[in-house]
Formats: sequence, structure tokens, C-alpha cells
Amino acid sequence: MAEMIIRLEELEITMYLGIHDFERARPQRVLISAEITVTGTDWQAGKFFDYDPVAEFVRAFNGTRIDTQEELVSRIHAFVHSREGVVHAAIWSKKPDVYPDAKAVGVVLRG
Repeated sequence: MAEMIIRLEELEITMYLGIHDFERARPQRVLISAEITVTGTDWQAGKFFDYDPVAEFVRAFNGTRIDTQEELVSRIHAFVHSREGVVHAAIWSKKPDVYPDAKAVGVVLRG
């Protein structure tokens, strides 16, 4: 059976993410991306991977507080893997406003 890859690119949320005082003082932008490999899809038969629940799960982190990007991507990764048909996922987060001389700082979890 063929595999399909679903991509969600840079869904922006705003949350408290980090261990440093300045990261705990105010919310910051976080960009979440996912590459999700699924099987069992057949658009002609109406079988598809519904990525809306993934986007909703990520959006639910708006306004929350988590200490590390590692924890954030681990939570999202676990949710994605709980979805029917998922055989592999890569989830990454990026904080674009941490350093003025860097585009972003991020973490990737694959598996």
C-alpha cells in the first residue's frame, strides 16, 4: 500500500516557552511544523487523513506554559502518532524571536 506524506508548515502559536526569566515573562511566537507519513488513504474511496485535529491540538497550546521545546514537540508527536494510519512523523518547533542575529532556534523529533 502506498504512503502519503502530509505537511503542516509553520503554524504560528503564541505561548510561554522556555526556562529563562525573559521567556517566562511574556509569551512568544512559536512556529510548529509536521511531516506525517500515513497509509490507508484512498481519496477515491473517501479515505483520507484528517489533519484538522492536528492543527487544533497545536492551536490549543496558545497561551500555555511549557519549559522546553523538547517537551512541546514530544507532546505533539505523541498526539500525531495516536491518529489512525500514521506510520512516521517528524515534528519541529521554532522560536523565531530568540536571537536578533538568527532566523530561529528549533527542535525536531522524528520517529
